[in-house]
Amino acid sequence: MRSILLALALFVAGPALAEVPTQLPRTADPVAYDLTLTPDLAKLTFKGKVAVTYEAKAAGDRVVLNAADLDIASAAIDGAPAKVTLDAAAQTATFVAARPLSAGRHVLTVDYAGKIQDRPSGLFHVDYEGGRMLATQFEPADARRLLPLFDEPAKKAVFTVSAVVPQTLTAVSNMPETSSQPVAGGLKHVRFAPSPKMSSYLLFFGLGDFERISSDVDGTKVSVLMRRGDAEKGRFALNAAAELVRYYNDYFGVKYPLPKLDLVGAPGEAAGAMENWGAILFTQTYLTVDPKLSTAADRQTVYMVVAHEIAHMWFGDIVTMAWWDDLWLNEGFASWMASKATDHFHPEWKYLLTALADKDQALRLDARSATHPVVQPVETVAQAEQAFDDITYMKGEAVIRMLEGYAGADAWREGVRAHIRDHAYGNATSADLWRAIDKAAGKPVSAIAHDFTFQPGVPLISVSGGTAATLAQGRFGADEASKTPQTWRTPVRLRRLAGGAVQELVVSGDRPQPSPLPGPVVANAGQTGYFRTLYDEAAFAPIAARLGALPAADQFGLLNDGYALGMAGYGPISNYLRLVGALPVEADPLVWREQARVVAGIDDYYDAGPRRDAYRAWATGVLHKALDRVGLDARAGEPDNDAVARERLLEALSQLGDRAVIAEARRRYEAVGGELGRLSSAVERRWVQATVARAATPAEFDALLALARRTSDPLERQRIWTDLAAVNDPALAQRMLELAITDQPPSNTGSRLVQAVAAGHPDLAWRFSLANLPQITRSTDALTRSSFAPNIAGYSHDPKRAEELEAYARQNIPEDAWGEVRVALSRIRTAAEIREKRLPGVDAWLTGRRRP
Repeated sequence: MRSILLALALFVAGPALAEVPTQLPRTADPVAYDLTLTPDLAKLTFKGKVAVTYEAKAAGDRVVLNAADLDIASAAIDGAPAKVTLDAAAQTATFVAARPLSAGRHVLTVDYAGKIQDRPSGLFHVDYEGGRMLATQFEPADARRLLPLFDEPAKKAVFTVSAVVPQTLTAVSNMPETSSQPVAGGLKHVRFAPSPKMSSYLLFFGLGDFERISSDVDGTKVSVLMRRGDAEKGRFALNAAAELVRYYNDYFGVKYPLPKLDLVGAPGEAAGAMENWGAILFTQTYLTVDPKLSTAADRQTVYMVVAHEIAHMWFGDIVTMAWWDDLWLNEGFASWMASKATDHFHPEWKYLLTALADKDQALRLDARSATHPVVQPVETVAQAEQAFDDITYMKGEAVIRMLEGYAGADAWREGVRAHIRDHAYGNATSADLWRAIDKAAGKPVSAIAHDFTFQPGVPLISVSGGTAATLAQGRFGADEASKTPQTWRTPVRLRRLAGGAVQELVVSGDRPQPSPLPGPVVANAGQTGYFRTLYDEAAFAPIAARLGALPAADQFGLLNDGYALGMAGYGPISNYLRLVGALPVEADPLVWREQARVVAGIDDYYDAGPRRDAYRAWATGVLHKALDRVGLDARAGEPDNDAVARERLLEALSQLGDRAVIAEARRRYEAVGGELGRLSSAVERRWVQATVARAATPAEFDALLALARRTSDPLERQRIWTDLAAVNDPALAQRMLELAITDQPPSNTGSRLVQAVAAGHPDLAWRFSLANLPQITRSTDALTRSSFAPNIAGYSHDPKRAEELEAYARQNIPEDAWGEVRVALSRIRTAAEIREKRLPGVDAWLTGRRRP
């Protein structure tokens, strides 16, 4: 593995293409692929024929490509037969010519066959009531399951795709269809235009009974494709896509270059969302807004996911990372850009507050010993698969937001535009971007970026004193191993508690620095910095006393830092409990939504008994204050965020076993005879269904399951199954586990249902998973398969589970795929420490409040 010294050298110098990692010989580069596919939907197989034009860098007799799960019938180089040797372990095919080949351009033709997968890996199928569709999922390294090719991001080439498919179905690829000719057997031969130069993981092929709705956006045909009959449910996503393409055209200063952009919806849980250039694939949840089923939170999620994926059309597709160690820049940048665009078009959603919740999730993971640098060495496919985590996405987004604030929004945009122009249709590294930003900003942005991307962990900015504050830097850690001293050059924004302009300074090293502002100060004003803030009592008391007067972002940061610091032992957990208890009911609903999550999360650490009862009595009282303000039912003209907060507050109260909420949900459920479609709104249905499912009796469980089985709407079916997986009754939870591995749940949802059960019944789900792992993960991608058991174990608070997980992993998980194992081990041990050392502090504070 590459050392951190090598990583630092690459950061400073910026790698030439020859230095980019590869698992293929450096003897050839692709130029173009001409691919013809003939899928058999009934047999779940396909035939392929591909002509690979490549450039040999030197004379030789062979070329090596990636290939996996393919049966190669014949091959030829420049028309002459070639021998083929497959290496299943290396996922390569070596093609040897009958005579030596000169340096220069050659054409390899291959006839082969493959399998249509039942998991989102390569070409896969999604089944739903009345139909079957096909789609591809290639990131990071599964295009090799569709065709032999150079399957690495730096190996860009032009792709021309054609397919022989049933005449009744619609084929989709990255580029527009150029011709369609009938052939024998009720089939047609569809051909698509050649693509621009692009990386193999961005290739797409889909086939299904699609219905299309479209809009013209500055000469680009933007469309949503859904299963027939559901297209109008994608209208919201289509309108979002249209305005987002215009916004990104302007922001990046480069017009979207393809003639069309398709948003393709797949029923069930296909593959999240994937930024295939010109043909983005979405799980239906992220593309569907159904007036009967979708809430304000659902609309916001659809908008945000669409914004994220379309941002990739520039940052990821036009300019692509050179190798997977820079994945963070693709994903973190797209997340940051999506938040920016969402806030631009929907300021009423205050999406930057939602981004603070994502940042807090990254901070929690980054404060454990299992964390890793944002830019992490990636040598194998297994490591690349595990790079798709919260550090990559959420810390990446938070660091980019901090760097934009330090550089200045205008300079940042100028640098990003220069980066896109300089590397269009090519590959780039983080260092390339930082050079462009440094030049535009006239500031050493790259120095700060270096500190926050090449070393793991969370800075801790300590603020001491009231009238004359002093700032010092350390490291925040949730366990001892994560407290190893480190320093960062950390931009810190300060504002006086009394108000006034924000002043920024860079805190570096571990020597105290005086605050440039007099009086009590709020550190991390606006919460754009990536660090925790620890106030001593003199600095904390005046801020806590004026909690209600702080901007929503600073309330958010103060509360979540207080919780994290208390749970890690940096201060009393009572500080957080005191703050959340004093949060005004009129505080921003998104602040309340986040605290509902935290308050309900503390309950998970308790075992059933008097201690939990006491905590629940306090917690439900606090959350009911906020619920009473927004009410149980939507009000005419209410802000969307009131509805979003209501949904989360009701979910939290349901988790806390609140009798009033559960009784009201049951009353409404029974009033419509269990026919949830008769409830007055999607909002009402959402919380009533979820609450009844969580508290379900056997009769209620059966009734909801029957409703899921008889509905023809895949989204409705999926949500009922998901809600039932949160059931409290252990016997019903066991039943759900057994159902999850049958063919009854929606396509590709079995593993997600088991994980949902684990959130409430970790021991039950762990035992079941060990006994049934092949069946549970049969329809999951490679990342989910390797991380599934660790993720299930990670819900436990029992130290013995860590021992069991380690024993399991040593026998079943390769060393280079232990990333999620280490995360789960850290999570279990941290939870055990919280139960032992922090819950007594919660109990003592609750007891003190009850004393006369």
